Amino acid sequence: MRTQRYPSDLTDEQWAFVGPLIPVYTGGRPRKTALRDVLDAIFYILRTGCQWRFLPKDFPPKSTVWGYFDAWRHDGTLDLIHDLLRDRVRKQAKPGRPRRTASIDSQSVDTSSGGEARGRDNAKNINGRKRHIIVDSLGLLLAVVVTAADVDDAAAAPAALGQLAEQPLGHVRRVFADNKYHNHALYGWVVDNGWYDLEIVRRPPGARGWVRLPIRWTVERTFAWLTKCRRLSVDREKSTRSAEAMIRLAMIHLMLNRLCPKDEVSEFHYRETG
Repeated sequence: MRTQRYPSDLTDEQWAFVGPLIPVYTGGRPRKTALRDVLDAIFYILRTGCQWRFLPKDFPPKSTVWGYFDAWRHDGTLDLIHDLLRDRVRKQAKPGRPRRTASIDSQSVDTSSGGEARGRDNAKNINGRKRHIIVDSLGLLLAVVVTAADVDDAAAAPAALGQLAEQPLGHVRRVFADNKYHNHALYGWVVDNGWYDLEIVRRPPGARGWVRLPIRWTVERTFAWLTKCRRLSVDREKSTRSAEAMIRLAMIHLMLNRLCPKDEVSEFHYRETG
């Protein structure tokens, strides 16, 4: 039994949310590892950015933790946990109010471990990968796709937008995007496959430097939430599947802390915006 606790560990209330959602695999030898310790180890890696082989000794062995992470990213466990927690957060934040808008954007980040899907984003002077995400009006994750950094945003958008069809999002009427998504081929894809409108939010004429665009700042805030996890400050994964799984895990950890705040952390509140 573990005696050392870390700030990234789940509380008893948080574990009560996710514990019943983790599948119990039948067959083989009886399991001796506590799944809560496995999840705590994954969140420790996510929040601190340490390498798998540098896990503290009071966690289960690295190979065991990686084995569960690998299984959960393939069998849909992380997707299931994420989507159920997102529904709970929505009901807690604004019960009875369907989300009618979403926002799409990308973030280019350097890579540190090589692996698949790497390229150069000349506009951002970054060699690595690009994270394409869609969030709802609360900033909660709806879709994520990781590509090489040299992939055009509009070219990658259908892969992210296509994930919306797999979710109960019939109330979504508009998806906001910036000028990078002004692309006639993308407009045609939305007409053929979407039930929503893609609306381009443009910069004010003559504006220079950074400008907070209306509506779309919600997706930028989500990127800021993600970068609180040191594992995501740089893309440290060898595969895009792992990179996408780590992004979902970051949102899972964030939502658990909203649903069941820890004693030393103040309760989350959205700020009023002008």
